Amino acid sequence: MTGISPSQESALSTINRLGEPTLGELAQAEQVQPPTMTRVVAAMQAAGLIVRHGDEDDRRVSRVELTSEGRATLERSKNLKNAYIARQIATLTSIERSRAVDLAALLEKLVEDR
Repeated sequence: MTGISPSQESALSTINRLGEPTLGELAQAEQVQPPTMTRVVAAMQAAGLIVRHGDEDDRRVSRVELTSEGRATLERSKNLKNAYIARQIATLTSIERSRAVDLAALLEKLVEDR
């Protein structure tokens, strides 16, 4: 267990993907209102998972980035999810695994066509 909430885990992943987003960019990407994101960010900052700093071009804007602890927490979360999925896949029959592979290929095609 990583000790973070699902909303924090999602925000960490988004910060990792975006680099150093503003709070507004993070709220938009997470599809939440800015006050909600401010609370999530404050909790993650208090836990040492992220740092906030001013934007170089506009000091009114705050940007966030992962700390080494934030990166480690995100990595632990990914590892736990991967291990869970591997255990679940191991319970499938060979036919079910074959269907899962076909479905994964179809889903990748759908995403690529965006």
